[in-house]
Amino acid sequence: MKLFLDGIFFSYAQIFFSNRRWFGAAILAASLLSPEIGLMGLFGAAFSNGIAYALKFDKEKIRNGFYGFNGILLGSASTYFFALNLQLLLLIPIFIIITFFITAVLEHYFATAFNLPGLSLPFILSLYVFLVFLGNYSTMSGNTHFLIDKTFFSSMPDEVSLFFKSIALIILQPSISAGIVILIAIFFFSRVHFVFMLISFASARLFLWLLLPELESSLSMIIAFNSLLTAIALGGSLIILSKKSIYLILLSSIMVVVFSGFFHRIFLDSSLPILVLPFNLIVLTTIYSLKFRQEQSDLVLLYFAPGSPEENFYYHQTKRKRFENFKGVFAELPFFGEWFIPQGFDGEITHKDEWKYAWDFVVTDKKDSQFSGEGLETSDYFCFNLPIIAPLDGEVVKVIDTVENNLISEVNLDQNWGNTIVLAHEYGLFSALSHLELNSAKVKVGDSIKKGELLATCGNSGRSPYPHLHFQFQLSDKIGDKTYKFPISSFIANSPSGYVLKTFDYPDEDESVHNVEIDETVKNSFTFTLGDIVKWKCSLGKKDFYEVWEVKADIYNNLFIHSSTGDSAFLYQTEKVFYITNYTGTKKSALYYFYLSAYQVPLCFKDNLFWSDEFAVPSVYGLPLRMASELILSFRNYLSAPGSFTFHTDEENDHIKQILSDISLRGKGPFSFYKKDLSGIISISDKKRFEQIVYSINNKKVFSATLDS
Repeated sequence: MKLFLDGIFFSYAQIFFSNRRWFGAAILAASLLSPEIGLMGLFGAAFSNGIAYALKFDKEKIRNGFYGFNGILLGSASTYFFALNLQLLLLIPIFIIITFFITAVLEHYFATAFNLPGLSLPFILSLYVFLVFLGNYSTMSGNTHFLIDKTFFSSMPDEVSLFFKSIALIILQPSISAGIVILIAIFFFSRVHFVFMLISFASARLFLWLLLPELESSLSMIIAFNSLLTAIALGGSLIILSKKSIYLILLSSIMVVVFSGFFHRIFLDSSLPILVLPFNLIVLTTIYSLKFRQEQSDLVLLYFAPGSPEENFYYHQTKRKRFENFKGVFAELPFFGEWFIPQGFDGEITHKDEWKYAWDFVVTDKKDSQFSGEGLETSDYFCFNLPIIAPLDGEVVKVIDTVENNLISEVNLDQNWGNTIVLAHEYGLFSALSHLELNSAKVKVGDSIKKGELLATCGNSGRSPYPHLHFQFQLSDKIGDKTYKFPISSFIANSPSGYVLKTFDYPDEDESVHNVEIDETVKNSFTFTLGDIVKWKCSLGKKDFYEVWEVKADIYNNLFIHSSTGDSAFLYQTEKVFYITNYTGTKKSALYYFYLSAYQVPLCFKDNLFWSDEFAVPSVYGLPLRMASELILSFRNYLSAPGSFTFHTDEENDHIKQILSDISLRGKGPFSFYKKDLSGIISISDKKRFEQIVYSINNKKVFSATLDS
């Protein structure tokens, strides 16, 4: 029964690119304002889903309305164009079956051949077969003016009336009241859609008046509702909202007018209705053409499970800020301990042009000196003869080990790179380590090596006036090849303000850096495995309760914590850093406050180590403020949620390690009045996985939880 009801509601929601059950229920209710049309649409959804279930199609697609929404449109259209009689009642199920099979074929073909959705093409194709088969279809059935419309909306301005009727026509409803119900539902689902619908309607009316004034009376409704649908599809549903979305909406409105005029003249003699043909053609060609751009930074095509345009935008923005440089391999710094970078990317000496993405590393003392004594001998330099290790797993492909060390301040230009080891890694990536010590190589060509394995020692060979390590990534095994920009997965930088964790980033010139060193207590606390059970004793306000977590895996083998409250937090753990990638659920559980406090955690421990991250706006801002800001989200985002984290040793119990988290919520522009500070503490020790979670809002404690043993 749940599968059946979900399939019905989500089928209605799919028409408007929504993933909300309640939204589908609202559209169903609006469709029933014209009972015959509405009931036949409902039959179309139920019958289509029933066919899919009986033929063993994917249950998840049935649940999501994948097979039902074209059935709704066909069922509704049959009653929209014809008065019901026995013959029609016998034919409608047949054509719903035809629509279902066309849907299955087109959706599969478009997805595999072009990676495109089929949209409502199955509906329009089967409807044309249906109309031609029945012959006399030029007159709509029934009365298009309902009593409720006459009673309440008789004095409504023509443009406003046209707007609501155009919305209603999307589900084949000929009434203003249905349009009003749908628009209200759209507003609560997406403010972006609401604003874009207003803009697209106004612009389409303007372009119709400018381009085809002679066809205004006959094309007003068709152009209006196609522009509305196109704005919904391209304005945040299939393309992630950006600053260029408004221009795309205006351009699509022009295209709707052009193609509606084209199809009007094509179908003039046949009297076939245009309906959603312009919408389908414009959306499919726009989506497909955008796939061939060299850069995908703006107007990004949807690449994850869809939500509302706002959710799509926030998810993409947060993911880009968190994981923009994320790679599938996790490179580390090729040495032990802390080293200084005298020359980094685009350095003044040798890191130029095609060789600009490289680092030079040395070791300095507390006085920032690279050597002891007078520094006249290579052995005076702190980095000389220190071990150099593999930054990644791979294979040794080049080894040069016979170049003599230079005297201090002298260079060997004939053997520029000096002693060098080149490693081949996954995905065509190579790394090169140069200026190594004479005869220090511990590996040979063909050896398989692991990350952290000893390769050689630091020397002063090649173009090297003083001992240092030159390190670069490249895309071939050629010694001295041009450099390739590739991030270090995690490292700690010693900055003037303290130690800072950086992930998938690039060490900067004049920065001292070292690898993340695993702390077993922290690692054990944040290592979750399938089937783990964690029990909490919680206090939220005046309410005390118990909460149980279970670690599960989805069909893609992604681990997530599922709480007894129904909330879920998805986990991702690299070798050195723990991440929570997504959270779904309420804001009243231990899992929610854990998500806020442990959004990103390095599996090390260093007092006062600092790191930052960016939270998704919906996870921390209240709905009223978000709804207000989302009315202008199409133009600018005024809300953000930066988070900062530090490690700290508990002042009373030095065996307890704490993660202090702060989220500073500061609205901008018209929302600059909004200020809110969230702060949390997670305490861990080698005795327990977690000692306690405490969370405060504006310095007032709102939540606490202790591990229930």
